[in-house]
Amino acid sequence: MKAKVNKITIEVIQDDILTLNVDGIIIVTDPNVNVTDSLVSAAGEEVREKAAKIGWVEVGSAVLVDAGKMTNAQKIIFSVGPRWGEGAERGKLANAVWSCMNIAEDNDLASIAVPSISVGTLGYPVESAAQIIIQRIIDFTFEPTKSLKRVTICLPTPPIFDVFHAEFKRQIEDLRETGEGKVRV
Repeated sequence: MKAKVNKITIEVIQDDILTLNVDGIIIVTDPNVNVTDSLVSAAGEEVREKAAKIGWVEVGSAVLVDAGKMTNAQKIIFSVGPRWGEGAERGKLANAVWSCMNIAEDNDLASIAVPSISVGTLGYPVESAAQIIIQRIIDFTFEPTKSLKRVTICLPTPPIFDVFHAEFKRQIEDLRETGEGKVRV
């Protein structure tokens, strides 16, 4: 499903985030900014080196690095989402999404891919994560933006996609009913 909310087109898809053609991809990491082997395979060892130089990122924050040898993306935004049960998870997840959106806008990225931050190994319930992530992205469309035009919410599996798709549809319908913002589906 795709909808344009104010000046930003938001789309929910199921795919491998590392293969999308976007200006920036958001990669979930831990506060030590550890990099997975699959990311190193796609972006090169230099991304691991750049991440190591960052050192530490607070939960709920994000940082930007060049995408190394990736040809489909220019930048990587490392996002540190909360682990379910650590406390204040809702606020930390909302802050993580907002931080990513701000970094994209501040660095003139026209398009970004957003994963299901904190879902999976960090244990965040999918339904709650979908509600928060989508709401923060929609909230950001009400900010004065210059560069960000497209946000692709990229989900790894059919069950996660189904939850995010249903939540996105619900929030878009709510926006249309209330008349908040400009919404085109």
